[in-house]
Amino acid sequence: MDIHTEHIIAYLEGRLSKEEKAAFDLQLQSSPDFKKEVDDIRFIWETTAELKLHKQINTQQNWKKISKQIAADKYKKKILSFIRTATAVLLIPVLFATYTLFNTVREWNNIPVEQVEQNTAYGLISKITLPDGSEVWLNSGSSISYPKRFTKNKRSVQLTGEAYFKVTSDKSNRFDVTTANGLQVSAYGTEFNVKAYEDEDKIEATLAKGHVEVSEIGQPVSRTLRPGEQVIYYKNISRMEVDKVNLAVETSWKDGKMIFRRANMNEVVQRLARHFNVDIKLEGEELYDYKYSATFTTETLNEILLLLEKTAPIKCTVIEPKQTSDFTYSRRVVIIKTVK
Repeated sequence: MDIHTEHIIAYLEGRLSKEEKAAFDLQLQSSPDFKKEVDDIRFIWETTAELKLHKQINTQQNWKKISKQIAADKYKKKILSFIRTATAVLLIPVLFATYTLFNTVREWNNIPVEQVEQNTAYGLISKITLPDGSEVWLNSGSSISYPKRFTKNKRSVQLTGEAYFKVTSDKSNRFDVTTANGLQVSAYGTEFNVKAYEDEDKIEATLAKGHVEVSEIGQPVSRTLRPGEQVIYYKNISRMEVDKVNLAVETSWKDGKMIFRRANMNEVVQRLARHFNVDIKLEGEELYDYKYSATFTTETLNEILLLLEKTAPIKCTVIEPKQTSDFTYSRRVVIIKTVK
């Protein structure tokens, strides 16, 4: 080992005199090359104990051999050993976390999920946000049931009445709407309207955006709709028909409007009854042949009935609610009859 190297090692071991150390520090601060050389030797010196045996190493060749051996063998072995150990140590919690997460998800999916039921009273319209972010407008006199959280790659809701769905897009998890009378509407991310009141003899599914598949529950055959198309399912004969419709007419209810385009009287009174929470009775067979076209937004029931009287030979009589024996009130009743 040369004198220069011995001097650096003596500095590292603290064997220099006070004056020698002061001169060494001054050179260390003023010479970047010298500082780098000292740092290199410090690194080797701190990494291995073999440098402590420098008094027994008497040749430059041995010094180079030790330096190379330390740098190339022991240090690298230590580093490789450290990497292997660190990798194993780090991998253990990762594997454990993955295993734990897998089992947690599996157990989570097997836990019975609480069902949520939302109802909209007659005369009202409500808006609901489902667990996946999908939005639902629920028409008056309607109800929807769905799990508090969706699981097992399936999003399923049950509908009675009428609702407009704006489904959050998720190509991995199908969105199904089933009705009480055996119809299913399936989509992955789109907008559509389903009308399935129990007191009506048909179910209607209307597509606004994207595409949906409509089928009878348990049947392999389905109908695919395009925007502006509507499938009508006749419950009594289990038959489906597809036709083009006016979207504004079919979906205007969610914006608080009632639009009729050559609608028969039976359809008109059904929608008025739900919208205003009244009972409407038709007296006269010829009433069912009348067709009406109108748009109602903020009109009251009395205003609408007056307009109907002006457009057809009919008379509308309103019977106000009365208190019953159990201190409740009966519903308001409207009787519509022809005038001869």
